[in-house]
Amino acid sequence: MIVIAGLGSIGSFLYFLLSQKGYKPFVFSKRQELQPFEVFCLSKNKRKFIAKIENIARVEGEGKIEYLFLSSKAFETKNYLKSILLNYEVKRIILTQNGIGLEEEVREMFPGNIYYLTFTTALEFNNSQLTIFNLHKSQAVLTSINNQEKDLLDFEIDINSNYCLLSYSFNHLKVRFSKLILNLILNVVPSAFEELPWQVFPNNPEAIKMEKDLIREICNFIDDQKLGYYNFRGYNTYFISQVYKNLPFSIFRIFYSNPNFLKKLRNDRVPSFYNDLILKGQKTEVEYYLGWIEKYPNFQFSTMRLVYNKIKEIEKNIACRV
Repeated sequence: MIVIAGLGSIGSFLYFLLSQKGYKPFVFSKRQELQPFEVFCLSKNKRKFIAKIENIARVEGEGKIEYLFLSSKAFETKNYLKSILLNYEVKRIILTQNGIGLEEEVREMFPGNIYYLTFTTALEFNNSQLTIFNLHKSQAVLTSINNQEKDLLDFEIDINSNYCLLSYSFNHLKVRFSKLILNLILNVVPSAFEELPWQVFPNNPEAIKMEKDLIREICNFIDDQKLGYYNFRGYNTYFISQVYKNLPFSIFRIFYSNPNFLKKLRNDRVPSFYNDLILKGQKTEVEYYLGWIEKYPNFQFSTMRLVYNKIKEIEKNIACRV
């Protein structure tokens, strides 16, 4: 049995990929009803209908789960897993969340094989419609948190298709930290100022410097730990690291002061942090994007710590208002 826990953008995309390959996954969800959804692809400003996903079945009763895909928000994952383990025997867990450190929390609860599917696919899920952006860059990289080849060979599900390139890597941390770079760009810093990227950066040199320093610090950590950079399909993370580390601020500022350039980089999509924190007034995944730095007190993370504290303060203020 294949189960997807959490039916947000990644969970819905996984459901679509699996169904396209003939698999019939079940869903574990907190929603009262599992609504059908439509899948679209956006390329060169043209929106193309791909499929309608119907008859989504909720997992019920007891049994054995061969593949459990955990696709809930990172801070909800442990609660999802705890509920599932009460009623089901699970053989393998596949995490799909962004950020660093969740795998360690899950490993404390589950002794079996744990994998990570790191997606670089740009997705948007609104009003029962899933939109895939930049199809030519869509990729999922499978890693084992144990960095063992035999674990990857034990993974027999194929989601490779025209909609997502499935790749394999034996270096888990290399993939995860490289993806973190992509997650942080034009995402967390604007939300710390409670604005969209194309609103805050063109008029705020301080915010631009904070963005550049934030990425520079994570790249310095990658270099110091000798983790290396994983170049995803369409994303050369080593080149990106050199831009943020070495491009003079005067030139860097020119690009970040151009709203149209910033919108193009984001595919005109609202960043996830802004969507959760500002639009929805919800908790973010900042603990997994930036909170992990507390494990390295002797490393220079001044900007990352500053941004982390700003996001936590906004979360605190929102919680007080509620």
